[in-house]
Amino acid sequence: PYTVRPDITNRSDVARALEEEYPPVLRDAGVGGTVQVWFFIDENGKVQKTQVNRSSGHQALDEAALRVANEIEFTSALNEDKPVPVWISLPITFSVR
Repeated sequence: PYTVRPDITNRSDVARALEEEYPPVLRDAGVGGTVQVWFFIDENGKVQKTQVNRSSGHQALDEAALRVANEIEFTSALNEDKPVPVWISLPITFSVR
C-alpha cells in the first residue's frame, strides 16, 4: 500500500522513446493503440519488472510499449513517509500524428 503514488520524472525521455519505438510499419499504416502496462517499482523508484496488463491487439505495439516502459523513471512511492515498492498500471499510447 502507498499514500503517495510514484510520479514519472523523465517525461521528455519517454516522449522520445515513444517516437523511437513506434513500429514504423504500423505508424506508416496509421495504426495506433494503447497498451496497459504493469510496472513493479522498487523503493528507490526504479522499474524492476514490466508486463502487459491489457494488449493493444497488436503484438508489435505491445512489445514496443514494454521497451518504452523500461525507459520510464519514477519518484519513490511512499506509505506515510517511508519509500515502498509498488505495482502500478499505466497506459502507454502510440498515436499517429
